[in-house]
Amino acid sequence: MQSSPLAATAIIVAALGALAIPLRHLTTSDGNAPAPASPAATPAQAADTPAILRLKLLSPAKSVRVLTSSGKVLLQLDQPPAGESEHETKLPLADGKTDLTLEADLGDTAADTALFLTVMPDALDPQTRYLIGTGQLTESFAFTWPPS
Repeated sequence: MQSSPLAATAIIVAALGALAIPLRHLTTSDGNAPAPASPAATPAQAADTPAILRLKLLSPAKSVRVLTSSGKVLLQLDQPPAGESEHETKLPLADGKTDLTLEADLGDTAADTALFLTVMPDALDPQTRYLIGTGQLTESFAFTWPPS
């Protein structure tokens, strides 16, 4: 005697349903209530991560500063020449995120110029942001690295 595909499917669904009841009892604390969830993770405190700040200036500047969101100065240069320089620092990273402010006094130049800030934390990919303009420039930048 041959059974229909619908009957075979109904038997399989019933067998899976019968297995679900004991599995639920094994995975819950009292059989009715779900198992208690683990305590909610608290936001990570900012950890100081070794990093390199690479600054590239297309023209000389009067001054350049890089600050954290809390106002801590990570880099301060007076009269930096045009060109590229690298500076070691401790970068405050919380959950792979940090906000930095780039301030530059480019003097009284008539033409726009640019500054490039590359942030290179240990074991994370470098990220670059830039400013274009003349005179005094200030811009805040958000940096985010995905969890590893």
